[in-house]
Amino acid sequence: MARLLRRRFSSESGMAMVMSISVAFVVFALGAVWIGLGSHQVTITGRDKLRDQARNIAEAGLNAGMSGLSADASFTGFGLTALTGGEFEVSVLPVSLDPSDTRRYLVAKGYAPSKAHPKRVARRLEQQIELIPTDGFRYALFSSPGGISGANHMTTNGDVYASGDLTLANNSTVAGSVTSLGSVTTSNNSTIAGDVHAADDVTLHNPSTTVLGNVYAGGNVAMTGHVKGNVQAGGTISGGTVDGSRSPSSPPSPPAPQTLPTFTWDPANYPVVSNWATPSAFQTYWNANKSNFSGAHRISCPAPCTTAIDFGSKWTITGDTTIVADGRITLSRDVANGAGAPVTLTIVSLAADSGPNAAVAMSNNVTLPDDVKVVFYVPNGTVKFTNLKHFTGSVYASSIALSNQFTLTFRPVVVPGFDFGVTSSTHFAIQSGAFKEVPFS
Repeated sequence: MARLLRRRFSSESGMAMVMSISVAFVVFALGAVWIGLGSHQVTITGRDKLRDQARNIAEAGLNAGMSGLSADASFTGFGLTALTGGEFEVSVLPVSLDPSDTRRYLVAKGYAPSKAHPKRVARRLEQQIELIPTDGFRYALFSSPGGISGANHMTTNGDVYASGDLTLANNSTVAGSVTSLGSVTTSNNSTIAGDVHAADDVTLHNPSTTVLGNVYAGGNVAMTGHVKGNVQAGGTISGGTVDGSRSPSSPPSPPAPQTLPTFTWDPANYPVVSNWATPSAFQTYWNANKSNFSGAHRISCPAPCTTAIDFGSKWTITGDTTIVADGRITLSRDVANGAGAPVTLTIVSLAADSGPNAAVAMSNNVTLPDDVKVVFYVPNGTVKFTNLKHFTGSVYASSIALSNQFTLTFRPVVVPGFDFGVTSSTHFAIQSGAFKEVPFS
């Protein structure tokens, strides 16, 4: 019996079965772990895919919002809009209470696979942009086909364009870009905040003259001044200080030629219209009503037209005012705003210069309040400013002559009658900053 028990317990029969069962258990256990990990990985991968999808859809919402604003500055956004793989909604918010502020703040929310899905993923992107009019007044000073001559202590808060040569005198400041199809010349202690782009030469006098942007010249660049950016020229680059690179004998792309917009008088564009057969008839009316003046006024002047309209006394406008004259116009006294709200003053002279007399002349320290946005439009002559001037708006003319202490702050002005030759439905270019993501669920 003892021998039989020893033989049974010393036998290894059945061990293979035990080992097989153990190995099978370990394999099935590992399989279950790998299946669990795989399922979890699939879940994570799917979630990540939805996150990427939602972000892409939110970015598409930003682009759609900018597209809407390019056609209509009053565009306010999109409600829930379906795209392949998800949905977005976009809000367009003003940046300030100023109705003339062209900045907008976009908020785009993207959802994948949909906003209503119980396992949706949501992403939110925000971006500030600025609208740059492409079919409106977008320069502070614009001259074509002539040029612009500056004077001492000139300050222009906006961009400047000249088809002819552009000259800045001592202590001039341009808080924007300067573009000329001719040459650009600065004098002592001038500052240009943007780029300088000239088809011909660029001359920057005096070590205290500074260009904060880049300088591009089809000809030569000669300077004793300081350029914070790069300098690129078709010819030579001599003197001065350049923080960036110098690229001589490397012609840049020339500035795009631009022309003045056209203006068409259409009484249907204005709620109140007065037609005057002569400048004298209008002058009599203005003298009697200058303390409460508004409306659209078309002043004819039979050839040869030698009588100028003279705004020689302080006057008060009480609403949007448009003056369209065949003859010359002079302004020598301040204008007050009696409307209690921002108004526009549009002055159009179709006259040419008469000897030394400019088509439009503004003299004797005239100042207009900032809530009066002014447009000067003189397609056949010169707008000439003499002595201290301060106003807000735009000057568009065949040529522009500036005198001492001139200050102009550009504001986009929308007035009827002007055609900028834009045939597309895009009325604004978009200048966008970087967008940011804001946590959102």
